[in-house]
Amino acid sequence: MNRERTIAGLLATMIGAGVPLSTPLADEDELRREILNLKHKVERLEKSRRTVDSSKPTESDWSKNITLSGLVEIEVGYTDGPDGSHSDISLATVELGIDAQVTPWVNAHVLILYEEGGSNSPEIDEGIITLQNQDASPLSLAVGRMTLPFGNFESAMVSGPLTLEIGEIREAALQAGYNPGGFYSSAFIFNGETKAGGGESIGQYGFNLGLARGEEGTVFGYDIGLSWINNLADSNSLQDAIADPLNLAGKVSGYSVHALASSGPFTLIGEYLAASSAFNSTDLAFNGAGAKPVAFNVETNYVFPLADKEAIFAFAWQGTQEALALALPENRYLAALSVEIYKNTVLSFEYARDEDYAAGEGSSGEATDTITAQLAVVF
Repeated sequence: MNRERTIAGLLATMIGAGVPLSTPLADEDELRREILNLKHKVERLEKSRRTVDSSKPTESDWSKNITLSGLVEIEVGYTDGPDGSHSDISLATVELGIDAQVTPWVNAHVLILYEEGGSNSPEIDEGIITLQNQDASPLSLAVGRMTLPFGNFESAMVSGPLTLEIGEIREAALQAGYNPGGFYSSAFIFNGETKAGGGESIGQYGFNLGLARGEEGTVFGYDIGLSWINNLADSNSLQDAIADPLNLAGKVSGYSVHALASSGPFTLIGEYLAASSAFNSTDLAFNGAGAKPVAFNVETNYVFPLADKEAIFAFAWQGTQEALALALPENRYLAALSVEIYKNTVLSFEYARDEDYAAGEGSSGEATDTITAQLAVVF
């Protein structure tokens, strides 16, 4: 199972992009946020994008405002599929984040990441310098290695959604944002790992924009957005699937649209992420022709009390099209239960059923069932 996780929380503030997702609607939404934040790497995704607080120390005492944060995820999994069954206990994720508010305008962020089975673990996963003071200006500028604001990937599941498997991009980039409140937008440029025609230059770029509502006490909240990138081949997953990354036959752009609606204890999430056209078959193929990968996620979750603890129950249907080269299923059905057993400690259970592409499309047409238990602690 891919150990990458989804964007944490309904309220994460995207500092480099200046992007607010949903904000608290009521006590139930605050509880939902706490559970989702713990489960889905809040420290990596919120710390790297959090809004700079202008009340932080001045230049003379910035060293007093260095913050350490971390995440540990332990997983126990059982899988039953065409190749038989197996089980495992793993240290799935360890993260250590360091943040320094150097001045009211300058924030430095470093994230060290270990993932079970990761080829480069442990590694410096993020290193970002952000110039922003939201009390003084809606503009922001971030530079460094970061997770780019392409796609949304919101989910209450243990595993990352299939949209993330196709679209997540982490690169050294320059990102500018504008967030006056309600509306959010950002644009980014970077060099990238895939090239059309060779050469080394900053030739990849994209943007995201959206509308969010959900101030404290409101009954209904939402977050709708669109993001676009000129070269989808530079996503973390497609880089490895492209036949010759340094000699693309041609760039193919990608886009993502998402919508999130929250009312009381209920949240509905939807996302569709796709290539805008088919790749050349020499770059990425499907069933004898050029592939046009697509992924979607439709999910609903509900917050409720369980044995005097706060819990969240979620269902999801996810799917892909023409993504066989990425070793992804055609359909995935999930159910998950997460309980905050102690403060900053969440126990989660997830059932997932993956259905492969048909035998005529080059896969097995078989199904695989996976049960995962995860204990996550954030500090």
